[in-house]
Amino acid sequence: MPVKTTSFSQTLGNLRHGETLSEIDELLTDALQASEDTGKVSKVTVTLTIKPNGKGTYKIVDDIKATLPKFEREPTILFTDGDQQLVREDPRQQKLKLEQIADSGPAVVKALPETPAPKFKTLS
Repeated sequence: MPVKTTSFSQTLGNLRHGETLSEIDELLTDALQASEDTGKVSKVTVTLTIKPNGKGTYKIVDDIKATLPKFEREPTILFTDGDQQLVREDPRQQKLKLEQIADSGPAVVKALPETPAPKFKTLS
């Protein structure tokens, strides 16, 4: 007698009253978006642990994981001062003495005189 194939999708739908399937859908959506945003690989893993529970019953525990790519973080460049403290500005760099110049008022914009549109002769 041939053995019937067990439906994986139907089993997923039965696990935790459909919550497993909803969680997989959500993680798949997140994985697709993360891959699109970063151009990197995402991974969704579904693991079913099946334990016989006697007389034709089974305990099935699902474990769903997603490995999502992340954007690379830009490094921060810091310098050390003479006391080995990290600082944002290079202590060896000479400082420029910058001063703000007072505003002389609004800029004056002169409009160009209007030029009349060219006239064309009609050909007959």
